Amino acid sequence: MVAAESASFLLAFARIGLMPDGGATATVAASIGRARAMRMALLAEPLTAREAYDAGLVTHLAPDGAFPSLVDTLVRRLAAGPPLALAASKKAVNAATLPHLDAALERERHGQTVLLRTSDVAEGMRAFSEKRKPVFGGE
Repeated sequence: MVAAESASFLLAFARIGLMPDGGATATVAASIGRARAMRMALLAEPLTAREAYDAGLVTHLAPDGAFPSLVDTLVRRLAAGPPLALAASKKAVNAATLPHLDAALERERHGQTVLLRTSDVAEGMRAFSEKRKPVFGGE
């Protein structure tokens, strides 16, 4: 993943009464460690692009003006590479570093399904649209 220096990364789900999804509970923790992933997930603390790069969440960091050029260069390099070898490498690295990704996706699906039915999520979404802090009741 490539980031511009002005970028930031945030798991803001808790702000509206939800949990991270899309595999973030596994991929973020695998990239930056459990403690920092918990801070992002539970407290919705953002990471700057520099922090994300230093923690291993992103692979390349570019000055804002150089971002499009760097992305173009990386895309061209990948496109010119051996597709079967690249796919096999990606699969092997993911299997070695994210062996429980399918289980994490299932936990996220179940968790979001339950949470979406709660009063807390309704309150979180109302508060977001009204641009105010939510008041959660654990319901």
